[in-house]
Amino acid sequence: MEEEIKPSYQAHNVVIRGTVEGYNVASLDDLKKLAENLQNLQREMNALREQFNDVQRALNATNARLERVENFLRSFK
Repeated sequence: MEEEIKPSYQAHNVVIRGTVEGYNVASLDDLKKLAENLQNLQREMNALREQFNDVQRALNATNARLERVENFLRSFK
């Protein structure tokens, strides 16, 4: 069920040796941790989006019931 996420850019394996001035060079482990962190955040966002949709559906159903009750009570005026 889990699909592999492909980067939207061309990926190249690059090895940097020595000092790169002005840049923080991340290690491969750091990049893997960042990728895992991003995937976890994406999963959490999807779960929250689904919860929000569930709450929105429940609110819409409640509003529809409230409107029917209000119309019923107005019929007694």
